[in-house]
Formats: sequence, structure tokens, C-alpha cells
Amino acid sequence: MDFFENIVLGILQGITEFLPVSSSGHLFLVEKFFGMVPNLHFDISLHVASLIAVIFVFWDRIWALIKGVGKTLSLGKGNQEQGILVWKLFAASLVTAPVALGIEKYFETFRSVESVAITLMITGALIFLSERFRPSKEKPFTWQIALILGLVQGIAVIPGISRAGTTIAFLIFMGVERKRAAEISFLLAIPAILGALVFSIETSDFTLSFPQLLGCMAATISAIFAIQWMMKLIRQNWIWFSPYCIALGAGLLVWISL
Repeated sequence: MDFFENIVLGILQGITEFLPVSSSGHLFLVEKFFGMVPNLHFDISLHVASLIAVIFVFWDRIWALIKGVGKTLSLGKGNQEQGILVWKLFAASLVTAPVALGIEKYFETFRSVESVAITLMITGALIFLSERFRPSKEKPFTWQIALILGLVQGIAVIPGISRAGTTIAFLIFMGVERKRAAEISFLLAIPAILGALVFSIETSDFTLSFPQLLGCMAATISAIFAIQWMMKLIRQNWIWFSPYCIALGAGLLVWISL
């Protein structure tokens, strides 16, 4: 890939990672239609670049969570809510890992335009249904919800199934307040991306070229803006991503049938 292609993929990854439209699905479609050769290590690196954006935007929140873990370990007095949230995210991640690794064995099965079209439509439908059947009374983020959330995130490794979209939609459907649902989803991305990075490093040589590093920088910058935008949209306008995903998926199915 040349400089331009790496930067375009970086911007695309950064924007779509935290919007409910599936970054993996969009990356696959761009690579497919423009004849780019897929590079798994570069794709994972773009996710890591997006992770840096999460840490940047939520640093104060992350630091409070870290201190909260200390309170739960010391069994000291004081509010342990922050630390308990970390353990819930950890539990969700433990569920995500085996589910995602199990699906990874059949990953190539889902790497087709038809498959991505269908999964994009599923993502759009889940967003719509979560708002349509959202409980009128808000509920807390319980251990049970955390464990099921881990399962949902694991399934979202399928291209076209948006990790952000499905996890936020699930939490809203369970009654979690919208802004809190988005925050939990973004924080849950941290262990998920780190796990993918560790697995990639252990399985083969992991190196990046200078153009790819530029792409990663573009991903980080665009992801920062995407996160901030999504946190503003989540309270009322995020449902409009539903018709976008459904229309894109339907358009792809029509295109491949011609």
C-alpha cells in the first residue's frame, strides 16, 4: 500500500471503530472494491491506534477506575463502585476471548461482500430494536449483564457486526442509560484490543512500515473526534445509524445480484 491508502484506511478505521457501523466491515469493503491486499497486522495496529484514542479521551475516567480497583483489593472503606466496574469489564472480557477465538477459526467464511452486507443489516436492525424496545425504567450494569455483554462483544468480531453498535444496543435494550452504555462499550474495547494485539504478536512477526505508522496516527486522531461525536449523539440521534447500515447492506446485496 502507498502512503495515501494507509492514511485513508487509518481515517476510516478511526471514524468507524467507535461509530456503530462496523470498522471491520468497512475496511473489508474498501480493500475489496479498491483492490487492496488485506494486512491483518496493519488492521490490528489500526485498532491499537484507536485504543490510544480511548485512553486519551477517557483518561480521567480510566485513572479513577484504576484507583477504584485498589479500594476493592485493600477492602478499605469508601466507595468501591469504580473498582467493581473494572471487575465487571474484566469478567466480560473473559467471556469475549473464547467466543472470539472460536469464531476466528471460521473468519474467512465471513469475508465476502454478501456476508458483510447481511451482517451490516443485522447491526442496523439491532440498533433499531434496542431503541424500539428500550425499558422505560433505567437499570444498573449488573454482573449478569456484564457476562452476556462479553458474549455479544465476542460475536462482534464477525465483519459487518459492529462491536460498538451491538454492545451499546444490548446495554440500552437491558435498560442501561445511553451515555453510560456508550462509555462502558468504549472502555470494554481496551482489553479486547489489547488481547488481539498480544495474540498477533505471539503468533508471528509483528512489524510496521513508516506509511503504516502514518496510517495509525491518522486512525488515532480521527478516532478521538469519532468518540467525542458519538458521546454527543448517543442521547438522541444515534438511531439514525440504523437506516445507514440497513441501506448500505441492502445496496450491496442489490449490487452483487446485478
